Amino acid sequence: MIRRSLRPALLALCAFLVLGAARPLLAQSALQNGVPLQFSLPAQTYTSNYYIDVAAGTKQLNISVSSSSGADVDLFVRYGTPFPVAGSASFPTSPQVVGEDTLNRWSHYHAVSSNASESISVLPSSRVPLAAGRWYIAVINSSSALASPSTTLTATELAATQVASINIDFNNPGTGANDVCNVAPWTDATAVSPVGGNPGTTLGAQRQNALKYAVQQITQQLQPPVPITIRACWDSLGGSATSAVIAHATPVTFLIDEPDFGGYVLPLRYTWYSITEAVRQGGTGQCSLIGGGPNNGCDNEEIEAVFNTDIGSSTVIGGRAFYFGYSTGSDPSAIDFVSVAMHELTHGMGFIGLANTDATLGPIGAKAGIGSGSIAYQNLDSGPYDDVFDVQAAIVNTADNTYKPFMGYEVNGSGDAARAGALISVNGLRWSEQTAVAASVNQLHGLNAPASFPLLYAPNPISNGSTLSHTVQAGDLMNANYNAARTMGLSVPMLAPLGWGSAAVAAPNYGQPFPSNWFDRSHGGHGIDFQLARRDPVYGDVYILVFYTYSDSGEPEWYLATGNIVDGVFVGSLDNDGNTLLYSTYGANTGPGQLNPTPQASVYGSVIVDFNQAANSPACRDVDRTGTPLLGIMSWAIGSSAQSATTGDWCIEPLVLPNQHAAPDFTGHWFSATDGGWGMEVLDFNGDAGSSSIFVLVYYPDKNGLPTWAVASGTISNFTANLQLLERTNGYCRTCAPPPTSQTSAIGSMTLKFNPVTAGVTPTGTATYTINYAGGGSFSRTNDPITMLSLPPGQ
Repeated sequence: MIRRSLRPALLALCAFLVLGAARPLLAQSALQNGVPLQFSLPAQTYTSNYYIDVAAGTKQLNISVSSSSGADVDLFVRYGTPFPVAGSASFPTSPQVVGEDTLNRWSHYHAVSSNASESISVLPSSRVPLAAGRWYIAVINSSSALASPSTTLTATELAATQVASINIDFNNPGTGANDVCNVAPWTDATAVSPVGGNPGTTLGAQRQNALKYAVQQITQQLQPPVPITIRACWDSLGGSATSAVIAHATPVTFLIDEPDFGGYVLPLRYTWYSITEAVRQGGTGQCSLIGGGPNNGCDNEEIEAVFNTDIGSSTVIGGRAFYFGYSTGSDPSAIDFVSVAMHELTHGMGFIGLANTDATLGPIGAKAGIGSGSIAYQNLDSGPYDDVFDVQAAIVNTADNTYKPFMGYEVNGSGDAARAGALISVNGLRWSEQTAVAASVNQLHGLNAPASFPLLYAPNPISNGSTLSHTVQAGDLMNANYNAARTMGLSVPMLAPLGWGSAAVAAPNYGQPFPSNWFDRSHGGHGIDFQLARRDPVYGDVYILVFYTYSDSGEPEWYLATGNIVDGVFVGSLDNDGNTLLYSTYGANTGPGQLNPTPQASVYGSVIVDFNQAANSPACRDVDRTGTPLLGIMSWAIGSSAQSATTGDWCIEPLVLPNQHAAPDFTGHWFSATDGGWGMEVLDFNGDAGSSSIFVLVYYPDKNGLPTWAVASGTISNFTANLQLLERTNGYCRTCAPPPTSQTSAIGSMTLKFNPVTAGVTPTGTATYTINYAGGGSFSRTNDPITMLSLPPGQ
């Protein structure tokens, strides 16, 4: 899992919280276009000290890094604002603490294979588009060796986009029972005569030449800007006198971008992309995108294509054989290998929908999720998710020419039935994305919508392997029926929104969170106090996050994080133990009224809050949240270690919006600068009849020195609030089902007196309270001076 981190830790050991000053920038080192720069990068260190200023009109930026002695170097690239400076307590120099995961949370592009060289290509059509300005570069040496290998970093600007190669691996037979690839037919020595421009004089050579020619045609028509590698195989797929599977091809895997598995190169979050589409958007190879290398099973092959060795047998479709010529064959009974290969490789490029069409795998129309480590339609460990192919489709009502998205927002699989109906609708399943709709190659493009939408194959009954992932347009390469087409046709504009488009795109719009109390309506009683601590135009605004929750036994407890908002994501600061969510215990007094909170290294904690496209997440589709102005996904992990931690993805929304706050507004995080060990959140909002209502969460140590909390609510009159403090008595663990109703018990009282608010002056006041412990004893303060720690509302 990728876990976010960084920025100055705001936990003070003597006070509840204290804000760190803005970190100074180190001198940055400029790269010159195309000029290699060499430096030494010791093992287990990294540098974020380099950049290149890209000129206007640049069409491609290539960045590469390599290191001697086989060191494992990784590359990270970010546009517009720098990576945080290395060497501080919260962003240590050692990658053992920071790691690739941390740097990835700040990067727009990464290349993190286990190899000694990495490269990234950025285009105007990439997820974060190439633009004039400063591009920052970080390099990490993850090697365990103590040497300081020479590292070479190069950044090159190109005036035109390069067309990359599509490579073919004819010699990868596989290593396991589930990874068998018959490569012998590629070297079959049977003598044959050259045919249709194919000069091969052995059957194996003709087969190789024909596949190379098919790849050449796709390269010319699709013009991929990053290399793609095909694993080429044969297999005995059988067949009958009337039908046979001629060939099949697929991406070797699919990727998804969510907080736990951050990719950030995929335009749609919580949405399946084929590895080929992801490689295209990430501008780097598969192993560099997902991590790994030859030693852990990653070989940079993105497509597997399999051809039927039984084609040509007298018992299969009348003995029809493959035609391996470059030119179109004159024998109508022969099967054109080039067109078959082009068709199947286009599937491998991502022309494939993932909605279920096989009743043995789960409900027809169901979305794909993760089950036992692989894509599944039921018994999901994670998901279900949209996929980028099906997101472009529409369900058309032919009776009244209305239409709705094939995927769309839905709650708990409520769209399965509609998708199931569309999959057997004959002409009610169509492609609605406008690039293909408006293309001249679309034979329907002159009609009014939705009649102009290209038809997707939806026969009744379902044709497994063909339904959904094919077109109906006559003569089209991706038509469900074999037609010997060699022009990609509709597939080029249809692949464009899946990641293969060449048109420049706009910069992403990132979520803009705001201070509030945030909660998940599916986990009532838990929540986060999320307050703005400091504006930071360089690294992103700094927020204080307090996760108030319950332990496994149902006791109230809380955890603390601070961090920046980076591209719409709260990135928690690291402590020296690699935690971003801190759990503290309280020791003896260190002075009059001072408690000593100490973060516990034995408690692992991590938190990420992503405010981008959260409505696409399955966590936000368990109940209907339509109309909520902003959603976020809080991904947390808590336990004794990162490996054994309990985790969760919660869909959070604000309890109070900014325009609902009272005036004067005392909303914020408060603490006592002279009396450490406790603090509180205040939420001040307009109540009934315009009155000023207040909601308070008090964070303090219980009688055993463990962090606990209580809640109070009421009204403010004459700057004073007299409140009853309550504790929930039927709290429940973070992974437990919530009880039908909450039960609370009064445990004390509190009086808050606020001073009038003055513009530009930090709000202050006093707090008097007594909190009674069960079994005797109390925690109390009298007229304790309090100060707003977070920024006052509106600043």
